[in-house]
Amino acid sequence: MIIMNLIITLNTELVKAPIHCVDYVIVHELCHLIYSHHDTRFYQLLNKILPDWEKRKKRLERVII
Repeated sequence: MIIMNLIITLNTELVKAPIHCVDYVIVHELCHLIYSHHDTRFYQLLNKILPDWEKRKKRLERVII
């Protein structure tokens, strides 16, 4: 069994974002615990957990950027 220290660091700018966007970021990062790259499997998992992730991501980009 391999045990790793896993740390998710969030951008402090997220405090400016709506909570549904913060949820997207957290789910996105949690998906990376299973699939480290943005490949097809990663996005399949993200879609399964958060079907409207693209809408949330676009909203986040408007708030943060």
